[in-house]
Amino acid sequence: MQVGKISQSVSFGRALTTKEQKEYSKVINEAKKELGLDKTSATIFDFSFPSGEKNTGIGTSFSPSAQELAGFLKTMCGINSIQLQPQGQISNYIRSPYSGTGFSLGMHIIDLNKLADKKYGSLLSAEDLDSDYMNRTHIEDSADYDNVFSSGGQKAMLQKAYENFTHLKKTSSLKKEFEAFKKENSFWVEKDALFDACAAANGSNDMRTWSERDKNVFATKEGDKARIEELKNVVDEKGNNVVDFEEFVQFIADKQQKESKQNYNKQGIDVYGDCQIGFSAKDFWAHKSAFYPDYEFGCDIGNGQYSCWSPAIDFNKLNSDAGELLYNKFNLFFKRYDGVRIDAAWQLINPLICLPEKENGHDKFDSNGNKLGRKISNQPVIGHGGKEIIQNIILKAADKNNVSHDKIFLELLGGNSYDSLDAVKGLGTSLIHITRYGSDSWGRVKYYESKGNNKYQNMNPGDYIIGPGTHDDISLIEQVKNGKNKADYLSKDLHLSKHELENHPSKLSDAMFGELFTTSCQFATLPDILGSDRRINTPNTVEGNWSYRVSPDYEREYFTNLAQSKGLNLPQALSIALKAKNNGKSSSLTDKLNEFAFKLTQNGPMTTKEADKLNIKG
Repeated sequence: MQVGKISQSVSFGRALTTKEQKEYSKVINEAKKELGLDKTSATIFDFSFPSGEKNTGIGTSFSPSAQELAGFLKTMCGINSIQLQPQGQISNYIRSPYSGTGFSLGMHIIDLNKLADKKYGSLLSAEDLDSDYMNRTHIEDSADYDNVFSSGGQKAMLQKAYENFTHLKKTSSLKKEFEAFKKENSFWVEKDALFDACAAANGSNDMRTWSERDKNVFATKEGDKARIEELKNVVDEKGNNVVDFEEFVQFIADKQQKESKQNYNKQGIDVYGDCQIGFSAKDFWAHKSAFYPDYEFGCDIGNGQYSCWSPAIDFNKLNSDAGELLYNKFNLFFKRYDGVRIDAAWQLINPLICLPEKENGHDKFDSNGNKLGRKISNQPVIGHGGKEIIQNIILKAADKNNVSHDKIFLELLGGNSYDSLDAVKGLGTSLIHITRYGSDSWGRVKYYESKGNNKYQNMNPGDYIIGPGTHDDISLIEQVKNGKNKADYLSKDLHLSKHELENHPSKLSDAMFGELFTTSCQFATLPDILGSDRRINTPNTVEGNWSYRVSPDYEREYFTNLAQSKGLNLPQALSIALKAKNNGKSSSLTDKLNEFAFKLTQNGPMTTKEADKLNIKG
């Protein structure tokens, strides 16, 4: 039957039927081929993924519902990769994924539902999965960290699973996998677990409150062997061996990470990990000999102030402890993922090292929660030697794991980045760029690929990956509201009407997405793709960050937003890019794309299931 139009006073989008999706995919793939598109990536944080049957208050890329979302994004938005942001351990007090551990995965992203499966030894029962924790929160659009880190939360559930694990026979396949995991990850997994034993022994996760001996267990590479043996016997409040439990948690997280990557790959989706240059307190404690004792990585936050955000590796030890630490960190990432985004990569080339400021003997913070420091005068001079760091450490680890260099994305954004560009030329890696600050003279595709004397110019498609903004930027919707200044260069670059771009936000939004597809590699954050104006993070603020979650009914959300010219209307964006390539001329392919672009904004069913049931006719 033909579905009639719904009242024009309400704006709804229109999902495609399964039959229409087949033709849609055919047209999209034809357009991508003609444009020479290579990597189209969605930037997603684990906490943003929707819940499945159970809602613990946080998402995880390990879940079936996450893989279903990725499949939807592949079909409707053309993605062939996802950039998962840092997946390390965090706390309810410091929720930023960029504060997380460099080796250990966070227990908060383990999919507990899977622990009821036989391949996980049925470590949790159906009754366990009906616990209050698994069903307590009704918040769907924001992460509920209080629930996750509550006394009966994620850790308590994993302790229950661990207790059941200890009762499995030593000959069980799961215990054999566990022993193999510990052996394969011997460089880091026991050390990270020993930190937790130390925390239990001292009654606090704050290393500053520990005994001097415990602060310095790994002051030397070999470590305090006598104290290490003592720590291996520390038990938690439930009588579980802390080291064994923490190693078990990492084993389960690693197993699920590998399985989920395989599932994404089966869908034709690459998985990129985000390797932060920074390190956590746990990393510092476990590999103390690789770091400066007092200095930290920092950044300029303006007004002559500098923020400290991570222990800094000792650049004098790149040929020994620090170099080994970096290599093993990147080696693990290249084992886990198909490619890697390197956050703040400029710190390896043009580092900014600070000494934390003190006030009454304590670290000094500004009103926004930034830990303040002063820039030290004797900064490490790495310069183009940074190219050797990337070649001898990062690329060596990539080669060992058969990861091609074009799957390494380097974040060289910010004040210290310009001087880093020469060091990475010719390595085959990709730079990350954004169009948020695009203008006639800066930050747009035509600028990067034009001939000139600026280091950001003379690039070829594939030398970089470009998006409207990173996780630290305002949404594309906000950019459109204040983006009339972009109309001039976009109208010229894309052969569009300047007047329409200046006066119609929907046209400007389409053009900003369209520009991304005029070069081979592009990305966008999940909120921008789905048409949300929610921010992921507002730098130099504390409240409301790292909480954006997708609605479980994301199909309806996406198509509703498309009808309001919000979100990525892929056929519209590809049509704009193709016309730009052909000097503004249409073709039979752009006509097909425009037909689908129009369909997606029409009134009708907002899920494929509903469209199939109504047997909609195109």
